[in-house]
Amino acid sequence: MTTNSVTPGFSKAILHILPALDVQLDANLCQQIQKFPSEGRLPMALQDALWQALTDLNDNELGLKIALSLKPDSYDMLGYLLFSCPTLGDAVDSLIAYSALIGEGGKFSKSHSKNGWKVTFDAFFSTPTAIRIEAVLACVACGAKWISGAPIKPKVVAFTHSQQGNIASYRAIFGDAELLFNTNENYLIYHDDDWQLQQRNVNQAVQQQMQSLAEQQLKQLQPQSYVDKVSAILLKQPNLKREQISNLLAVSERHLNRKLAEKGYSFKKLSDEVRCELAKKLIRQGSANQAHLALYFGYVDESAFAKAFKRWTGVGFKEHKKTLENE
Repeated sequence: MTTNSVTPGFSKAILHILPALDVQLDANLCQQIQKFPSEGRLPMALQDALWQALTDLNDNELGLKIALSLKPDSYDMLGYLLFSCPTLGDAVDSLIAYSALIGEGGKFSKSHSKNGWKVTFDAFFSTPTAIRIEAVLACVACGAKWISGAPIKPKVVAFTHSQQGNIASYRAIFGDAELLFNTNENYLIYHDDDWQLQQRNVNQAVQQQMQSLAEQQLKQLQPQSYVDKVSAILLKQPNLKREQISNLLAVSERHLNRKLAEKGYSFKKLSDEVRCELAKKLIRQGSANQAHLALYFGYVDESAFAKAFKRWTGVGFKEHKKTLENE
């Protein structure tokens, strides 16, 4: 995989809107970015230089202004995938799964609590950070409106840095969300109803095509290890045994064992990890009880699953479910 790189589309889109914001950057820097083909990869160092040049302009609200000026077609092929998703929840799942296509600048994750759905952005770049992170979270907030087809706003928006600009500038994007600064994480929280809201028609054929293209690009960029391949199969069919999976992958069980061992895994360890995370996800969604999960994961009876679940998590099924309900 090409390391320390990003898709050039986002950087080029920023350059395209800067004149409308009365912003001028060094012509040499702009030319360096523009020369990269759309299907190629832009060195992270060059995007770092772009954000450093933007930061040096001393406009603390520039990150928010950039996000507000960008359009859905500014986000490359991944953008088309996200905006073909029926709901914000589906789009965030795709963003997490395919964020490597954007670049190695950061990682998205999600979690759920009684407050709603939390979308967290972990930034991997060191400098500059403030207006860059604000641009990222603002882009997510703007994208959420495009995806849902409604003027939804986050409930909470949190930044690890101090307030950069006028509160009115934040309100223009985040509405009346609670704004938090100097926190431990950068995140947005959305109401459960907004997470699944769908007010526009979605072409499933287009969505499937975009997802297929994203899969192809991701494989080219980040070839899957056997850990990734086995995990992907188990997420869809968690009841499969090692022999069945090795047949699906067209390799011997011995070869599969060796490839997993190279990454520090045995088949049992990997399957337990995948099943544990999948079980917790289904419990959190309220879509399954202990008996259903025992059948789904291929255990001989409910008792066998209960023992396995306690081994995975350290607590019993009912205790874990109660803890989630009290969050």
